[in-house]
Amino acid sequence: RSDILDPALMRPGRFDRQVEVTLPNIDERTAVYKVHLKKIKLNAEKTRSEYAKKLATLTPGFSGADIANVCNEGAIIAARNDLKSVGLRNFEEATERVIGGIEKKSMMTQEERKRVAYHEAGHAVAGWFLENSDPLLKITIIPRSKGSLGFAQYLPSEASLYNKEQLLDMIKTALGGRISEEIFYDSVTTGASDDISKVTRIANGLVQTYGMTENLGLVGYGSMGGEESFQKPYSDETNWEIDEEVRKIVRE
Repeated sequence: RSDILDPALMRPGRFDRQVEVTLPNIDERTAVYKVHLKKIKLNAEKTRSEYAKKLATLTPGFSGADIANVCNEGAIIAARNDLKSVGLRNFEEATERVIGGIEKKSMMTQEERKRVAYHEAGHAVAGWFLENSDPLLKITIIPRSKGSLGFAQYLPSEASLYNKEQLLDMIKTALGGRISEEIFYDSVTTGASDDISKVTRIANGLVQTYGMTENLGLVGYGSMGGEESFQKPYSDETNWEIDEEVRKIVRE
């Protein structure tokens, strides 16, 4: 790992060739699944190749370690239910566990569960009517150990490039839960905090990184010292214009 090596070791003549290991694409995930599924007794409903291809489709963005975790969790879930083999449903439950954590017993009231259901349904409805939104796979209101009271699982495309319309539809889908709460309730809750953080990152990228706004043009306004730096390579007036443009995108 180049990030933990002493800079002296990285001088020319030492480690000249560096290999970057990126997250696998769908074909690479299929190959990794085939390796980890060899040690598992699978249900006869599908062949090993069919299981691998199906699971690779359901787990975009997963690393090799995540894939191994899904296979192990699927086997554990099947064993706990006294099953003789591991089926697709077990792997789906394992995927949810890897994404959201272990199911957690919650003291949520019936009214709180209803509000969470409206929130998650808001994401689904918004995404259904947006041309560039990712396909929705599943919605759950089961609390998880990673802190979520519910989440919507999508199948995002593995494209390297996004246009402005796609990014704007991401913002609309993310805000669908908050808007749903505003429509059906007189008040809103803290449940949309993660959505708002995601929306802010996308809107800032549109304005400061990708040059996709007319008012500010094709100029990158990132910090000179990186994300953690407080030094800005632009004036206070430009900073105010950036803030206004970000708020404008979110409002619209």
